[in-house]
Amino acid sequence: FVSNQIEEATQEVIHLLEQFAGLTREHFEPVLYKKYHKDAVRHLLCVASSLDSMVIGENEIVGQVKEWYRWATQHETTGTILNKLFHQAFRTAKRVRTETEIARNPLSIAFIAVELAKKIFEDLSKQSVLLIGAGEMAELILKYLTKFKIGSVTLANRSIHNAQRIASEINQDATIITLAEIMESIPNVDIIISSTGAHHYMLTKDMIQEAMKKRTQPVFLIDIAVPRNIDPEAGNIHDVFLYNIDDLKSIADENLKSRLNETKLAYEMIDADTEEFLHWYESLQIVPLIAKIKESFETIRNNELKKYRRRKLKHLNNEDFAIIEELTHQIMTKTLHIPITYLKELGANANSKEAKEKAKLLQEIFKL
Repeated sequence: FVSNQIEEATQEVIHLLEQFAGLTREHFEPVLYKKYHKDAVRHLLCVASSLDSMVIGENEIVGQVKEWYRWATQHETTGTILNKLFHQAFRTAKRVRTETEIARNPLSIAFIAVELAKKIFEDLSKQSVLLIGAGEMAELILKYLTKFKIGSVTLANRSIHNAQRIASEINQDATIITLAEIMESIPNVDIIISSTGAHHYMLTKDMIQEAMKKRTQPVFLIDIAVPRNIDPEAGNIHDVFLYNIDDLKSIADENLKSRLNETKLAYEMIDADTEEFLHWYESLQIVPLIAKIKESFETIRNNELKKYRRRKLKHLNNEDFAIIEELTHQIMTKTLHIPITYLKELGANANSKEAKEKAKLLQEIFKL
C-alpha cells in the first residue's frame, strides 16, 4: 500500500486480513512480516522474479502477481506509485528470466522426465508414448507431453474411467488400454513412462526383451514410481535406455545448484532496479515545486500579455498576437530550463538534508 500514515495504514490492512480470513490477528501475526519503503519495493521485485518462492525460478509466480495486479486496477485500488512499482516488478522479473539461467533448468520430476525424452528424440511430435498409471504424476507428465505436441499417446491404467478423465481434462487424444494390454503396446511406442503405485514390476526384463524383438528402433524407459515399476535389468538390453526416479532426482539436484548459483546475478539486478525505482519515487517530491514554478511564471506571462494587449498592442491582429504569445512562451521555457533541470537532478536525492534545504530556498526565492 501507499500511505503517509504508515502505522494507521498497517493496522487497517491487518484488520482487512482478519475479515478476509475470519481469524483474529493473534492467529496470523506470528508469521506476518511487514516491509516498508525500500524493503517493500525490493520484496515485491524478489517475489515477482521468483526468488522468494519455495521453488526458486518457477514461472507461475509472476503470472499470479500480474493476475492480482489486474484485479486491483479493475477495482481502481492502485494509483501512480503502485502502477509504476508493479510495472517495474514485471520488467525486473523479465530481466531475471531472460538474462540469467535461473528458470532454465527444471526442478519438477515430471518436467525433467519429458525434457529427457525431448533431448533424446528432439521432435516429440514424431514419437509415440505409453504412459502407465493415471495418478497426479501421470497427469502432470501428460500435460507436459501435450505442451510439446507429442505424436500419439497410449494411456494404460487399472481404471479406464480415470485414464479417460485425465485425457479429457488435458484435451489430449489418447488410446486408453487396461494394464493387461500393455504387452501388446510396447513394441509400437518409442517412450514408456511408468508411475503407478504397484509393489511389483509392471515391466520385467523378459517383457522388454520380447518386445524389442519386434522393434528396429531404440526405446526410452522412464520409471518414476516408488517402488520401481520397471526391472532395472531392462536397462542392460541393447537399444533400451532406462532412467529411474533416482536419476531424475539427481538431475533436479544439479539443476537446483545451478539456479542457486544464478541468484547472485538476479539479486544484483533486483538491487539496481530497486534503486532506480526509489530515485523516481523520491523525485516525485520535487515535481510539485517544479509545477508551482511553471505555474507562477505562466501566470505572470499571461497577465502581462493581457495588460499589453489592452494598452500597447491593440493594433495587432490575432495572428500577430499569437506570434508574440509563442515568443514569450519560448523565452519563459528557455529561462526556466536550467533551474528546472537542476531541480530534477535534485529530485534524485530529494530525501537528503542538502536537497531539502535547496528546495526550501527555491520556494523562498520564488515566493511559492
